[in-house]
Amino acid sequence: MSGPGLLAAVLFTPLAAMADPVSWIDWNGKAGSLVQNGATIEVTYTGGANISHADYFSGFPGTYVSDEVSNGPGGNGFLQLVGGSSMLQHHIHFSSAVVNPYIALLSVGAGGEAATFTFHDVASIELLSKGSNAWGNGELAVAGNVVSGKEGNGLIRLNGTFTDLYFTTPVYENWYGAAIGAAAVSAVPEPGTWGMLAAGSLVLALARRRQNARFTRPA
Repeated sequence: MSGPGLLAAVLFTPLAAMADPVSWIDWNGKAGSLVQNGATIEVTYTGGANISHADYFSGFPGTYVSDEVSNGPGGNGFLQLVGGSSMLQHHIHFSSAVVNPYIALLSVGAGGEAATFTFHDVASIELLSKGSNAWGNGELAVAGNVVSGKEGNGLIRLNGTFTDLYFTTPVYENWYGAAIGAAAVSAVPEPGTWGMLAAGSLVLALARRRQNARFTRPA
């Protein structure tokens, strides 16, 4: 490859970025912290859940990782939920905005009976992975702002920027869990990068004009 084609390949090859590991909330009671883009973000929880530090995640690592998430929560702690009321609202508050937080879900529902999370003011939820744990095969699904599971285990991403997360757990189940984390987000290209791309576009445009002129049929 040579000429304009080579220049285009060099200028417009995507800049590879290695994703940082997820920083899962490190809980101390109902307060904790995580890190995103090098900044420590304080977190508080209000609601009826307890905080457990039992590590039910590391024994099933494939369940809680995906193409963009390389590490599960481990023993940092998770919300240990009961559920059974659409009125009891769980509230996570971040001291500064968190982009695209992840939630690792543990044992949501039973084998033949679903339990759910209903998230409020979350426009888009993506299921990234799911799998088995010690209690079942991990059936997990997302429909709109509702996540349901029948012994559901896996990883979801809440798309957006949040200082507060609100959700309810309307279906009773005596034990299930949710760990919350975040990863670094891609930075906007620096002005110099934009300048290089603009210059490359101009060079390509001029090269095309010369090439077209060479093959224009005489009048």
